[in-house]
Amino acid sequence: MRPASLRLPLFGVLWLVSAILFGLTIARLSYTTHLPRGDPLNHGSDFYDPVVVELLIDTLLAFAFAPFVFNRLDRFLTFSISKAVLEVIALAVLWLLWLIGCGIATSIWPNLTFCYNFTACRVLAAMTAFAWLGWLTICALLVLGFIAVFSKNRESDLSSNDDMVQWARSVPAGAPQV
Repeated sequence: MRPASLRLPLFGVLWLVSAILFGLTIARLSYTTHLPRGDPLNHGSDFYDPVVVELLIDTLLAFAFAPFVFNRLDRFLTFSISKAVLEVIALAVLWLLWLIGCGIATSIWPNLTFCYNFTACRVLAAMTAFAWLGWLTICALLVLGFIAVFSKNRESDLSSNDDMVQWARSVPAGAPQV
């Protein structure tokens, strides 16, 4: 199976995981910003966890990454850069942001087995798990992106009408560089 044929299903998995994580982060934010009176969490005072907001932003950025998958960037790009390189740069930024969110969430809530009988605790555990699943999916997409960048025949570049690509096609192999 070619790496390019794996990308679309992996982006589908990333969007599914992002959608689930989006729902979980919204549920957590809704709970912590509207605590009922007498709730033992934070003595009933409303609050929010900054890491939950960070994970929410990560999911929104993953949703916004859709144009990369469907190659709709041509009309927005004014500079000559490979789509594969641009995709790897964007995936690297997502990778870093998701890693930070996952790491902070895991350091704050490392072991929640003592409170699984509470819904809020199960939401936190699921949120942390789906954050790590999203990060692993981005890791796989990043590896496939690097394969596309370092391969000789990039599908996205070979169909391009860019002058640089056309010039590179016309130079015979082994010809002296000017």
